[in-house]
Amino acid sequence: MLLHPATLKHHVAAANRGRYALNTIALVPGGTLSTDGHSLLFTPYPDANPAEAPKIDGIDPKSPPPHAEPFLLSLDDAAKAAAMLGKPKKHAPPITQFIQADVRHDSIVLGVTDLSNTQGMTARRVEGVFPEIGGVIPDYAEAKSITVNIDQLLRSLKALRGVTNDEVVTLRVIDDQQAIGFSCKDGTAMLCMPIQVDKPEEHVPDQLAKLRGDGPGVAAPAEPEDGDEEEAAVPTETEMEAAQAVYDDLPTLPVAALQQAATSKPRRRRRKSTPVEGELAAIIGG
Repeated sequence: MLLHPATLKHHVAAANRGRYALNTIALVPGGTLSTDGHSLLFTPYPDANPAEAPKIDGIDPKSPPPHAEPFLLSLDDAAKAAAMLGKPKKHAPPITQFIQADVRHDSIVLGVTDLSNTQGMTARRVEGVFPEIGGVIPDYAEAKSITVNIDQLLRSLKALRGVTNDEVVTLRVIDDQQAIGFSCKDGTAMLCMPIQVDKPEEHVPDQLAKLRGDGPGVAAPAEPEDGDEEEAAVPTETEMEAAQAVYDDLPTLPVAALQQAATSKPRRRRRKSTPVEGELAAIIGG
């Protein structure tokens, strides 16, 4: 099988080495798992053909992932394996940027090659029982789903962390088309506007539902109360063209009006104190 180095470097495994089973990355049939008992991260194996991987002596890249029980790889060994892959060489095929892995009974052989140099290592299986995660994953098939740009979300959280001393934040999901609101007790608030291009259940596989054992891993959409109302809410192509035509026919502002708007000084208004509970409502409502 093939492993992406990012899945070995980024994890949520426990930092406390006393919890040996949680201080590992678990290789399971569908991908890699890590958890500290509070957070759970699942990363699928690379979508690449192992048969195209260059040959490395002693490693069969077509070997299957563990089936009977997870293979527990220590964080130290995972970091060493990821470090074997350096900066990709120019014109090197993408398949060389994966780590080849061959799981044995109580060990795993890992290797990389850039077609001129080859590195390899063997890691022992960590003894222990990985938690049965299926029983702790909640059923959230009816939960509200939103789509958010990852970089936008990270920038928002970083900015929020930098301006508040609060350790907790209240999350408010407006709906799947508008926004996510973050509020702190000290009055700090952040609004993150998601970009929804399609229904999540139509193109985003719900791997947590699959790990929970609920079926193919795609949350079934909730049945609408009235199918005709759902169809009517989606504009037709003719309606969209008509709306665009109306927009194109709108008169443009005179140049003088634009210059006046640019040079005029805004009137200063006294700031009104807004309760913390109404902070996001004030932002959304303008």
